[in-house]
Amino acid sequence: MVRNFLFSVTPTIVIWSIGCIFAELLTGKPLFPGKNFVHQLDLMTDLLGTPSPEAIARVRNEKARRYLSNMRKRPIPFSHKFPHADPLALCLLERMLAFEPKDRPTAEEALADPYFKGLAKVEREPSAQPVTKMEFEFERRRITKEDVRELIYRETLEYHLKMLQSQRVSCIHGWSKPIPIFLFHISLSCIGLNTP
Repeated sequence: MVRNFLFSVTPTIVIWSIGCIFAELLTGKPLFPGKNFVHQLDLMTDLLGTPSPEAIARVRNEKARRYLSNMRKRPIPFSHKFPHADPLALCLLERMLAFEPKDRPTAEEALADPYFKGLAKVEREPSAQPVTKMEFEFERRRITKEDVRELIYRETLEYHLKMLQSQRVSCIHGWSKPIPIFLFHISLSCIGLNTP
């Protein structure tokens, strides 16, 4: 919720998100279950303390900047918040949840962290450039109920090659590739159809 108001989505925001998930795995409950944007900022600063003036200056949302500027909170040691967690896990978690994006590890650095010693093999972990907007072009297309039905049919044919070879499946409004089935379920719910 807060990331939409504070920052644009970048690899460092993804690391923050993974840190939140990691904390949830450690405790069994969400780390910052804010009811709204202000409540979530309060929860974040209760744990992390008030960000530096330089960090606050980089926050895009003016209301959030003003709100953070008026805070005077000290960070809580992660060992107090997560008393039963492995100290190595907490060191990594603190780095992932740094308020300043520049202070967070990259994915490669996180995988090389001592917490993952003996588990992660950095040389086996693929590294890639961020996905381009073109990869998600399908999200910008407007489709009708009939289009969704046709897309589901085409996706089903992908799993039944004999039928696919015997059918001529036309492209719908410029769709040239099969779309993953989970997207059909999302599309169906968006246009008011129930999905199994």
